[in-house]
Amino acid sequence: MFRLWKFTLFFLLCLVLALLINLPVKHVLPYVKLPPTVRLTGLDGNLFGGSIAEVYLNDFPIQGIQYSYMPSCIPMLKLCYHVDYDQGQLQLAYDVLNGDTEVSRSRVEYPVTTLLARLPVPALVKPTGRLQLEIDDMSMQQNKLLSVNGKLTWRDLGLDQDGSNVNIGDYQVDISGDVEAYNFTFNDLDAALGVSGDGSISAAGSYEVDVRIATKAGLDPQIKSILNLVAARSNANKYRIEQKGRMPANITRQLFRQ
Repeated sequence: MFRLWKFTLFFLLCLVLALLINLPVKHVLPYVKLPPTVRLTGLDGNLFGGSIAEVYLNDFPIQGIQYSYMPSCIPMLKLCYHVDYDQGQLQLAYDVLNGDTEVSRSRVEYPVTTLLARLPVPALVKPTGRLQLEIDDMSMQQNKLLSVNGKLTWRDLGLDQDGSNVNIGDYQVDISGDVEAYNFTFNDLDAALGVSGDGSISAAGSYEVDVRIATKAGLDPQIKSILNLVAARSNANKYRIEQKGRMPANITRQLFRQ
């Protein structure tokens, strides 16, 4: 009789595991507390792999998502997934014990024109190029940022002048942050403008920016005109952007999830 009960229990455990593996993820999603700014459409698959047509983050779409489970995280009691989507990829880990969410090896790229189209007001100029965001590591708990390290690169930064594009090169912002502040370092990547500087945003809402810009001979006149509007000129080919102030309260709350 004891052997029969052992066999029956083993069979039931295997049955439960098989059901969990093949359970459609749309039946699990109602039990997951997603932030109110996140919406999913076209969900298909199970806990071990599948696809999502679109994920909306603050009404911004991420499309063509394919996800697959990474069993290497089982010993660490984490649920880990590799995610590919039209604009990039990432690795996602959820700690089942403390609720921490970790993002690593994330890369996303968008044309600047696509992002400008979502601004509430039209831009005064028509910048061009591609924005690439790479996140080396990011940790969150209860939708609140604990730490982040990454970089934002603007490839082929330029201006659209009635159909003709003025390209002034590639520029990069290194990003690090935690619950207290975000810190930024600005650099050019061997571009037409020599850029160096830093900046920060605190959880209290204050910000500082100090960026030095050096121009080269033959720079397009429209680029010079824009520099004269946004930066202080120190000599014939050098500019400086130096500002301090306070961020709008709603943006600070979004950045630090207050």
